Amino acid sequence: TSGGPWQLAADFTVQIIGGAALGVGAGFLLVGLINRLELAAGLYPVLAMAFALFTFGLAQVIGTSGFMAVYFAGLVVGNRRHRATQLIERFHDGLAWLAQMVMFVMLGLLVTPSDLLPILIPAVLIALFLVVIGRPMAVVLCLLPFRFAWNEQAFIAWVGLRGAVAIFLGSIPVLAGVEHASIYFQVAF
Repeated sequence: TSGGPWQLAADFTVQIIGGAALGVGAGFLLVGLINRLELAAGLYPVLAMAFALFTFGLAQVIGTSGFMAVYFAGLVVGNRRHRATQLIERFHDGLAWLAQMVMFVMLGLLVTPSDLLPILIPAVLIALFLVVIGRPMAVVLCLLPFRFAWNEQAFIAWVGLRGAVAIFLGSIPVLAGVEHASIYFQVAF
């Protein structure tokens, strides 16, 4: 925007607060619809997905964050009691697995194995540093205010290590046309 930092802060605030408010309202509305409508079991996940898309679109049209709106709507629907909880969770779990598979296939298509060989040793050293030192240190620093026990911090530091996010983030410099971006992507991969 051309209004400077204060305008940017105001726009950001409207995006976040507006999206969150719309999402909470949409979540409660969806829970009410699910509990009132008599649908075939297979239609509840379709209703939830359609409502999420509608919520995203509405948020974008009124100038708030569609992502924030859908996130908060999902939080509300996921944490409220309704008759289709298990059906919607199974559907979205399957959809999440499908999305992960598609993402890994697409990311795999971006890699040429012969290009990985020259940077193999530095990439492995970077990965070892991040896994053994970097991530545990970051977890310990982030959890200091919460007084977790050391064994709990170690558990948090080692669980959930996945490569998809790093590989996706490594592809951003390639898409942006940054100089030597392929090296970043190859190291991340």
